[in-house]
Amino acid sequence: MEIKKYPEDFQVEEVIDIKNGKYLVFKVKKINRDTLDVIHELARKTGIPFGKFGYAGLKDRHAATIQSFSVDMIYEDTIRGLDLKDVELYDFSKGQKIDIGDLVGNKFNILVRGIPENPDEIIRSNIQQIEKNSGFPNLFGEQRFGGNEEVGRLILKGEFKEAVEKLLLKDNLGEDLTDLIKEGKYAEAHELYPNLRNEKQILDFLSKSPDYAKVFIVLPPSVSSLFVHAYQAKIFNEAILERIKEVPLNEPEMGDLVSMAKQGNYYRTQVTKSNLGRVKEGMKKGEINVIAPLIGYSSLIPKSLLGKLSIELIENDGITKESFRVKEAPFLASNGAYRNILGGYKDLSYTLEEDGTRFKFFLYKGEYATVFLNYLTSSLS
Repeated sequence: MEIKKYPEDFQVEEVIDIKNGKYLVFKVKKINRDTLDVIHELARKTGIPFGKFGYAGLKDRHAATIQSFSVDMIYEDTIRGLDLKDVELYDFSKGQKIDIGDLVGNKFNILVRGIPENPDEIIRSNIQQIEKNSGFPNLFGEQRFGGNEEVGRLILKGEFKEAVEKLLLKDNLGEDLTDLIKEGKYAEAHELYPNLRNEKQILDFLSKSPDYAKVFIVLPPSVSSLFVHAYQAKIFNEAILERIKEVPLNEPEMGDLVSMAKQGNYYRTQVTKSNLGRVKEGMKKGEINVIAPLIGYSSLIPKSLLGKLSIELIENDGITKESFRVKEAPFLASNGAYRNILGGYKDLSYTLEEDGTRFKFFLYKGEYATVFLNYLTSSLS
């Protein structure tokens, strides 16, 4: 099976709640361009500072995506009429500044190629299994990682030089450039390094001050935070996959942490003997979710198998909760977060086409279409 053979095979449109406000809000339709790349070009062509642009989330490069940006209204004339490669700016309006937390979810229209003939029975069976489980494992997709999780692991262990080298030493750099980096000849390496903005900034910093802990400060926070976050995501995935072997995905366990809504707000509580029945009933209705920590220094760890697995996994890497303070580089610290272990979806449909099977569905923010597709097409090869 093949996903994303062409960018148009993977269509995404974000859904956000735009309220009234004084900012310029506009839609950005792009093909084979990622979010930050487009913002950098907008900033370069207009002179508007990068940080002035608001957006609700990052979108993949190898896709056809629609998302909304915001910027101060005074820049409206500057933005309108811009011509960017493989990008269309349209639907200009007034609204509140868009921030990362404003994303509700994403609508997907995806063509999966290379599916065997007559897959209908297997797909229907997979959908029935997902419905039986009240959802699918809410794992992070592969695009969350890309080696960033290993850089994050090294940062948390305090092995900053190794973390920097892991980030810089790409495949196919060539022996001469690789040797220059390993030998600490960063000024020479900077001259020869491919035109990759973040890596060249790191080399420039190191050529003047070889402080491996502080070097990550030259990166935008949206980039420097990716490394520890990727490691947290890796531990989350591994803990969920281990838990599934012993406890059904949609079953709460004594000591689990759950998230539930009350009067429009969400709060966490622990599953106990006295509330276990109510939690089970709430999970069946989709009102309550078991959550797992993206471990940080202030994380509350579940007193259940899920918590035990999470701690064992980081300890196997020589890491503790305190490691997430990253004392040598506190700007990389993470106090942790929580994530539903069960992914939700709606508006699912599929059609069999000549080139493959087309899936349409809505996923809530933070959920990965590639993960959902893996479960929809399970047993197909």
